[in-house]
Amino acid sequence: MDFVTQRQIKEWLLLGLVALMAIIANMPDALLRSYGLNPQLMLAILGVVVVLALFLYLRFFFFMLYVLLAVGANLPDQWAQSMGISQTPLLVALIFMVIGSLLNYSAKMVPVGLEPKPKKQSAESIQALIVAIDRGQMGRIRTILGMGYDLNQAGSEGDTPLMRAAKLGNLIATGLLLKYGAAPAMRGPDGSTAEDLARRGGHDKVVALLRSVTPKEKPAEPVAPDAPTVMEL
Repeated sequence: MDFVTQRQIKEWLLLGLVALMAIIANMPDALLRSYGLNPQLMLAILGVVVVLALFLYLRFFFFMLYVLLAVGANLPDQWAQSMGISQTPLLVALIFMVIGSLLNYSAKMVPVGLEPKPKKQSAESIQALIVAIDRGQMGRIRTILGMGYDLNQAGSEGDTPLMRAAKLGNLIATGLLLKYGAAPAMRGPDGSTAEDLARRGGHDKVVALLRSVTPKEKPAEPVAPDAPTVMEL
């Protein structure tokens, strides 16, 4: 089982735990006590799990499910009753948690220079991404890209994910890799860029896309024959 599948399983397990705790928290107190469960303890566990889930790196689909489960379980109202305070401050706190989590999620997902730290290095993730590109698994490609790893690492054969996508003529994967920060000017073991590999394979659309984003090298300015050199100065 690769690390992508492991991560997906963890996300679903956490979601299932939140859903289960939300159901338990809404059960009648008498029913919970008949099974030896403390209603206040169940509510506390649900609150801790929801708070942790909101600040974990999760895809938007899971994030919204957590919020809906928290609201559906009347969590703010039950918290307020347990602590003997008004519900309004808890609702405001939950709103700020949601906004903060969304900003954190957006900063990680959108490559606009707002990432909180440098891209993570992971040879395993790069190899998994290259395998997904080879197999044309677009869903898995998007999943790995969303994890924020450095895409300019070389795989086991010396090429980057962008080079592999260009070589295979996968236009969609090439565009996604560029969007998430893959460098088109990098060269493989034989000195070829992603554009070179796409051109050899006859993938004209991929060549055009890469050419449009590859920085052009400025030609060196000619030096006049009688211009003084650094040593002469």
